[in-house]
Amino acid sequence: MSGLVFKVPQELRRGNKRYNEEKSVAQGVELIQLMCRNFGIADFGNASLLDMGCGCKLVQAILDRKLPLGRYVGVDVFPDLINFLNTNVGDPRFSFHVYNTHNEMYNPHGEPLSAHTRLPIDEHSFDFICLFSVFTHLAPHDYVAMLKMLRRYIKPGGKMIFSLFVNELTPGGHGHVDKYNKAWENAPDNRLEQHKEAFIEAAKAPGPPDFLDFYPDQPLKCALYSRENAISLVESTGWRIESLNDPEECIQHYMICKPV
Repeated sequence: MSGLVFKVPQELRRGNKRYNEEKSVAQGVELIQLMCRNFGIADFGNASLLDMGCGCKLVQAILDRKLPLGRYVGVDVFPDLINFLNTNVGDPRFSFHVYNTHNEMYNPHGEPLSAHTRLPIDEHSFDFICLFSVFTHLAPHDYVAMLKMLRRYIKPGGKMIFSLFVNELTPGGHGHVDKYNKAWENAPDNRLEQHKEAFIEAAKAPGPPDFLDFYPDQPLKCALYSRENAISLVESTGWRIESLNDPEECIQHYMICKPV
């Protein structure tokens, strides 16, 4: 029996921990701890946090573990989840909003994302912005548009963190070639076989391709960037990269940025 104080129906949860709610919450706690380390803060007790593509992981972690919080705003393309959170989270420190922007995987009928997209929140009002498993599903033009759009919501001196897939082997063993091979071997009727050789050849090349839509039969399930392209796309978006970090137990590669 789960000991969680705030439960979310399984059909409203996404991600690889959606079938184990307690593991999902534990990962949420790890992500909060990782953010605090990288942001140079003890906790979010005096901070305002904008969580784009919020899901419910951080909300549940904060409520279940009674973690310090100043203000949290969650934004997601999934209206059923946002409606549930608005109805069931009575804590005034939290608020939630739907944004109907296009994403090939999660919201294919949404409106195109652009630098001019506006959120229903005040500009320059957040100390920190986080995006977990968002850039991992963004094509290059949306990668740039998201950065430009979010720039107007950060306070001077604030920081942003986002996870992404970088096409490289890492000391932690996050080898995307091996990951691809496993997906190929397990795919029904070997649906990925036609793409395998092209991917392996790209992995052997002097440098990886700038961008690869990793699973061609599932658009933007895994948006895979070369390190150079992931860095260069940040230029001229109003952000400066503080660090691009290797994967950890709870996260893929992740980038820390400051407003220019």
